[in-house]
Amino acid sequence: MQPNLKIQKSFSDIYSIYYMKMLRFSRTYVSTEEDAENIVQDTFLYLWEHLELLEEIEHPDAFLFTLIKNRCLNFLKHQSYIQAKTCPLKADEELESQLNLYALQQFDEAVSSISEVEELLKQTMQKLPERCREIFLLSRIEGLKYKEIAERLDISVNTVENQISIALRKLKSELKEYIPLLIFII
Repeated sequence: MQPNLKIQKSFSDIYSIYYMKMLRFSRTYVSTEEDAENIVQDTFLYLWEHLELLEEIEHPDAFLFTLIKNRCLNFLKHQSYIQAKTCPLKADEELESQLNLYALQQFDEAVSSISEVEELLKQTMQKLPERCREIFLLSRIEGLKYKEIAERLDISVNTVENQISIALRKLKSELKEYIPLLIFII
């Protein structure tokens, strides 16, 4: 395979694997689906125009996360500037915008790859009670509906809902600094 074709294949693979994850991450911070899509498309356009970067990237997840994070930051800063000049936001919209900007700026950049967060997630999952972990994995990993889990484990749907709620609360509490990166994993 020629180097150019190999790099183009690599780009195609990265696009297939990361597009939806990057879109979910971007959507967490910007106000509309359209803005999130534009940010992700601009990021992939940048990557396409700089295909040589693909040969040097060791951790594509961390690299792409950083690109999206920076583009979201730039977008939010630009939106704040425009809105301040044109029309003041309602208090709650302004607060949400500022919190999103702050969350992106303060996010722990010490995490060099998604694999580190995956390991933290595995460790946290091991701390869950066995039945709670089993129900959570059936729901999130196997994609079963609550009713299907209840039938498989011979328990009530209400029990399934409660156990999922417990698992999510514990995961959120333990991994609160990494919530934006969990979008890449889950």
